[in-house]
Amino acid sequence: VNRLRPGVFTSPGGVVSNFKMDIATRIGGKKASIHEILNKDEAIPQDQGNRSQTFPIEAYFTDGDGDQEADAFYNSLRERYTADAPGVLKHPRWGDINVMPFEFQQVETLVTGAGVFRVPVEFREIPPIRFPVPEGLDQSDIIADITDLESTIETANASIDVDKAGDYASFGAKVRETVSVIGSSLSGVVSGVEDVQDRFDTIQADIDTALNLGTDAVIIMSQVLQLIRTPSQIFDATLAKIQGFGVMMEGIAQGFINEFTENPNNTEKLNSARMAESLLFFGASVTAEAGLFTEYSTREAAGDALDLINTAFDDSEQRMSEIYQLLADGITTSFDPNHNTGLNTLLLIGKTNSILIDHSFDLKAKQITILSGPSDCITQTWQLYKDMTKLGFFIETNNIQDNEFIEIPTGRVIVGYV
Repeated sequence: VNRLRPGVFTSPGGVVSNFKMDIATRIGGKKASIHEILNKDEAIPQDQGNRSQTFPIEAYFTDGDGDQEADAFYNSLRERYTADAPGVLKHPRWGDINVMPFEFQQVETLVTGAGVFRVPVEFREIPPIRFPVPEGLDQSDIIADITDLESTIETANASIDVDKAGDYASFGAKVRETVSVIGSSLSGVVSGVEDVQDRFDTIQADIDTALNLGTDAVIIMSQVLQLIRTPSQIFDATLAKIQGFGVMMEGIAQGFINEFTENPNNTEKLNSARMAESLLFFGASVTAEAGLFTEYSTREAAGDALDLINTAFDDSEQRMSEIYQLLADGITTSFDPNHNTGLNTLLLIGKTNSILIDHSFDLKAKQITILSGPSDCITQTWQLYKDMTKLGFFIETNNIQDNEFIEIPTGRVIVGYV
């Protein structure tokens, strides 16, 4: 207790709030996965780094001016936060932390003599940017970077050796398996967008025809990359598209998991390593592109998208690190990783993080209230947004059901985005 210090929060606008708190909590987590080995009673756990920490705090203010101090603190949480101008939480236990408020509410007991004014808030730590990012960046830069990455990968794929009929057959089988994963993972994304659906189906048919004709491996791999990228620029207002790319990435990675331990053919191992490198890093980049072509209505959604994008890249980096290690451990020593592919993807993900983080600060933060009396959707929509066109948004975000369309009962938790 002697090592504790007073809790202080400074907003981007310079509002300083000295608050009290009774419980110190911080929440972290791992980006991890378990990969089950085909035909074996074994599983491989993978530690893929740490998630951003959250600090839920029930700040409270007392004494004669406690109500005004609570109001000032609450209002400071509604300021605009950016990566360059975050809030600074001087935590009583865990040091100075750059943060952004995600959920907050104000709770007061309207009883004479109560004198405690509470503002529960969830702060999320703002992680350092992966790589320095130039000012004035927009999504057109990312699109151009991905196009350049395709050229880099095409050059690397020239090392795929399929001169022997057996090696070409193995390459073709792996391509068809990968195309099946891409098709099943992204079919829901392209459905309903007729021109994209037609192109998506056409590319799959073209790949099959090219394999039957014995077309050059570099050309076929370029077709597979086109297939992956085709749905990424569908403009969407939900996370379903990015989640579809996440499923695709996991499926592609699973398809290569046993290639380097159970296959005695070194040429096939080298080909599989190059294919995995190309597909996983390009897939991570296109997942980022999908995130840029998504319309977010809340900070929560943008934060979830960032988690999905960074998980796709971190998983790819982890899988390729394992493959490089397996190849270096004596299976074969003739594989030369294309470091430009990994580095360019890293830079691209860093730029995407910067764009989405800055954009998320312009979005609405989640605000929670508990009804002290019965109410209705129209009243609550007007109180929160002063805009009745938001009625549908209110109903959706609060999961209004059954009799709640007529009357929302006392004690119901109401969510607003302000």
